[in-house]
Amino acid sequence: MPDDKSKTKQDRKLVSSEDTYEVAAFARKYGIPQSEAQTIIKRYGPSRKKLDNHMAARG
Repeated sequence: MPDDKSKTKQDRKLVSSEDTYEVAAFARKYGIPQSEAQTIIKRYGPSRKKLDNHMAARG
């Protein structure tokens, strides 16, 4: 979560591979292990839109 509370909307567009709770939430959302979620986030970047598109393409 950003220190500047006015930037929360922008922060929600990103997933941090360093924050375990964000990785865990992403993993739960798609039913994958946290280690796989972290690898995907690092490989495809922190953009939620890109990550969601990647996961949708996976089937």
